[in-house]
Amino acid sequence: MPNDKGYAYYEDVNWGLLRLWGGRKGLDVLDVGCGFATTSERIQSLGNRVTGVELSPEALPVARKRLEHVLAADLQDLDSVSRELGDTKFDVIVFADVLEHLAWPQSILEAYLVFLKPSGRVLISLPNVALWSVRLSHLFGRWNYQDTGVLDRTHLRFFTRGTARKLIESAGLGIRAGTQTPGLVRPFIPLVKRLLAPSKVGGNHDPAALLNSRLYKIYLRLVYPLERAVAAVWPGGLAFQVIFEAERK
Repeated sequence: MPNDKGYAYYEDVNWGLLRLWGGRKGLDVLDVGCGFATTSERIQSLGNRVTGVELSPEALPVARKRLEHVLAADLQDLDSVSRELGDTKFDVIVFADVLEHLAWPQSILEAYLVFLKPSGRVLISLPNVALWSVRLSHLFGRWNYQDTGVLDRTHLRFFTRGTARKLIESAGLGIRAGTQTPGLVRPFIPLVKRLLAPSKVGGNHDPAALLNSRLYKIYLRLVYPLERAVAAVWPGGLAFQVIFEAERK
């Protein structure tokens, strides 16, 4: 979900969510706050039909090139979204790093269930505020917002692994599966993004610069698998994102 003006947004792939998705295909999917559709494009490539909801003027044209259908709507404007979708129901609804940007995430989560098929699933990804780096900052009395990461300056709500589960269950959903995105190396990503950002105001900004960088590709091949294994030992403190799959109770 792209942030406000003045923030050099960089695309990233939610590999944990894709791992939870597996090889499922032939499904109707609603990606709420799809952003640049970097992750949901991969879900669509498996043979699924993906509809996105996005308002950002920067992300919308990119998402429309990647997905079959993208609504130009504020995800919190349920009347507009309902008019666009009509009676359409989905097998899966995705909230990937979206709910933490909302003042009342539970209300939005509950409201979107009207678009879910009776046997449908909801995939939810949330940043973990109990990540080791944030805990360490708290130990020294620091809470410094950043342009990206767990303490992104646009986050209105903060979740631990436990409170993320409570949010989902309070919305009337039962958790069926879960995973995480490791966060051992992740706290250093903001530094990498600052190095990639244009040095001058008005300079050319490539949102895909991080994904296409040689350093990121080396990380995915050599570091990420090991990082995943270590994070699984203590996901409460070593997970950058907590990711759950849920269904109606």
